[in-house]
Amino acid sequence: MKRTGWLVLLSVAIVMMFTTVFGQSAPMRVERRPAADAPASSVAPADPQVGGEAFHILDGLPTLIELHHDTEVGTNKPIDVYALVIEMQVMNSDGDREPIGLQLFNFFTKWPVEPAKANNPHNARDCRIWAGLQTRAMKNRDPKSKTWPYIEFTSRVGARVIQTNEDGAVYWSDDIECWGSSDRFPPF
Repeated sequence: MKRTGWLVLLSVAIVMMFTTVFGQSAPMRVERRPAADAPASSVAPADPQVGGEAFHILDGLPTLIELHHDTEVGTNKPIDVYALVIEMQVMNSDGDREPIGLQLFNFFTKWPVEPAKANNPHNARDCRIWAGLQTRAMKNRDPKSKTWPYIEFTSRVGARVIQTNEDGAVYWSDDIECWGSSDRFPPF
């Protein structure tokens, strides 16, 4: 085996050892939203003024946000997509940060499908900003503090999806929102 192969194997072994010794007892799980093979859909979710709407709400620590330059399936038209990874955590339990061993990979477009009709045509930009703010807040957090910064990511039930050649299915940013907050309640 070449030297670089051994170095890679050694690096993986070290990471696995530290994860086993210092990490969580349960292995990290990964989920993707939307499912990579979700069919493309262009029907807008129900108007809140007319029929109401529901949201999937995810709370946790942002661990990654990156911009991908993808292409649309069938047309190869360029489309920019954000990947936002959130490490889920229990909120308002005993005052300690409690990751549950689940990382959710959320994919959404940089631009809305209907900018003129979007409640906020800058949802994707706002997610990027909030992820950066909450990551910084976590790094600068007072270790004695009983509150934890987190990001809240919401997607409409029935959110519209576009299929990309590179990342698979992604939400249109019209149908997602992000904001930062803090687990501010006292421990039980």
